[in-house]
Amino acid sequence: MAQAWIVRAGRDDDYEETIFKHDVISIGWPAAGDLTSRPNQQDVKDIVRANYPEVEPRSADAYAIQLFAFRSRMQPGDLVLLLRRTSPDVAVGWVTGPYQYRTDLGRTMRHVRSVNWVRTDLPRSVLATELLNLPALATIFRVNQPDVVERMRRLLGGTNPEVPDVAEQPVTAQESGPFVNLQRNLNYARNLATAGQHLAQLKVRAFEVDDVFRAAWVQAVAALDHWVRQEIRDRMRRLAGQPDAAEKFKGFAGFPMTLGLFQRVQQGELTLADALDRQLRQTHGHLTYQNPDKIRDGFAMVANAKGLWDRAARVLSEQAGDGVKISGTEVQQQLREIVRRRHKIAHEYDEDPDNAPKKRPIDAAATTQTIDWIEQLAGAMVAVLDQE
Repeated sequence: MAQAWIVRAGRDDDYEETIFKHDVISIGWPAAGDLTSRPNQQDVKDIVRANYPEVEPRSADAYAIQLFAFRSRMQPGDLVLLLRRTSPDVAVGWVTGPYQYRTDLGRTMRHVRSVNWVRTDLPRSVLATELLNLPALATIFRVNQPDVVERMRRLLGGTNPEVPDVAEQPVTAQESGPFVNLQRNLNYARNLATAGQHLAQLKVRAFEVDDVFRAAWVQAVAALDHWVRQEIRDRMRRLAGQPDAAEKFKGFAGFPMTLGLFQRVQQGELTLADALDRQLRQTHGHLTYQNPDKIRDGFAMVANAKGLWDRAARVLSEQAGDGVKISGTEVQQQLREIVRRRHKIAHEYDEDPDNAPKKRPIDAAATTQTIDWIEQLAGAMVAVLDQE
């Protein structure tokens, strides 16, 4: 029975051009070497740990699981969905060959399978439910929905399948929470980027199409801000039920609460979680969480935020699997640049200071990469905060 796999495009600038030209799909972690003679997961885990000694064991094991899935679980006849970096659309194809180890496609493209690419411009809205709960830090991920292969088969065969409406579907406890809400909001931004790309292809002249990309950029930053706020609130409520929380986290122990709310807790009118929630809304409801320092200070109330950005940078470096290391300073700088662009769009019409009154250029690729980076940054931060 055919399976469906989601793969994230590599960070190399020529990744998509290469795989479409050679009809292949590839994932990272090239230092693992040739896995042709490594048929089981333990073999893959051993070679990954041996070749990535600087990577934390938990991250190395995650590498191994994904490499083994690509090496042994993915099969000819399976569907592969590529999340592109140069476009908000998705590329779709069928796996046509076994695992190969190649050295002719570039420094990072060593683990390869042949693919018959059928479409490179499938709108993400068609895959709304499949992409909603995708792990932000996964390079390869098997889709669990049993009907996705058949839906895509009908679509690629020329029959328009029913497109699920995420907004109308019931939300279960497993499908809710701060991070899933972030993914929903980022998908709204991706939909805007998709609309901008299609309008550009139609050469619409009634308005400046690039402003649709700018709207998507603003939406993505707003989604990050909203996620941080929700994540702090959710963790604050959970810590309220842990008797040792004040001992573990100084920020939580020092969180001020009014005497009135404290008395209502004592009298049984409010739970401690509800009282903290109300206090948080009153004293922090006006804050924005876009600046790296503000984000760190916010998370310091509910976790150990020491070295937050360096730790998040390590997670981002390791999950990419391409050997490129980034620092906490670089992560903060990239976030500041994204937020600064958001402010320019919102408050200064994104005017190009070197070519006024024209606006700074923006396109689908830059917008898509910004949205994806924000999602992966949030995923890395969750991984760091959950290490306590």
